[in-house]
Amino acid sequence: MIDNLPKVKNLAQAAQVSTILFTGKGEPFMNYADVLFFLKNFREYWTEIQTNGIWLENNIEKLKEIKKFGLNVIAISIDNLSDMDVLLFQKIKTNGMISRVTFNITKYLNGGAPVTFQSLIDVCKKCDIHQMTLRNIVIPNYIEKENKQTAWIRENVDPAMYKTLREEMINSCEKDGYLLRDLEYGSKVFDYKGIAVSYSDYCIQDHNNGKDIRSLIFKEDGHVYTNWASDASVLF
Repeated sequence: MIDNLPKVKNLAQAAQVSTILFTGKGEPFMNYADVLFFLKNFREYWTEIQTNGIWLENNIEKLKEIKKFGLNVIAISIDNLSDMDVLLFQKIKTNGMISRVTFNITKYLNGGAPVTFQSLIDVCKKCDIHQMTLRNIVIPNYIEKENKQTAWIRENVDPAMYKTLREEMINSCEKDGYLLRDLEYGSKVFDYKGIAVSYSDYCIQDHNNGKDIRSLIFKEDGHVYTNWASDASVLF
């Protein structure tokens, strides 16, 4: 990754990349020194990290250092509402960063109990969160064989719940909020009572027409891809 860093930065500039997103199949903050290294090297970009929040909860004093290295947005993925840490979100705000919560819509988001869009908004208000996203977890279209991830998705994800929450969001925002912007990949961002709310119907882009590439993916092998699930999508 270090060897190809100059080429990747040149590609990002040529492609008019707007955001550098730190994410992965594992927890990015478990490679804390590497996160700081790449934050420093992409400081001129808007930077965001996706995390489950557990490492931050146990190392909350690191927020000042993370901010110093230029991180702008901390997006915390939530599988269960019981994982919401009010103090962590408050500390993110007091350290001058934007907090986003992404609710993964599974059967166990509320411990198996019913959940509504308004109940999620109430949780966000309590935690003083800036942005909220509903995420529909799906299996990529071109998976060749079943694996642990696909089996987990089939067993735990609730597409009907996601559809209901998405409809509640749109109806609520049309009544008591307003549209902020349309996103190129089909989603919308609304202002609902001071919180930016959105939805993600499909979290991974399988294919593109060459002009609508959603992400350039700089992997740990030092190569750049356009598809998380396809090694054939490598650019260089």
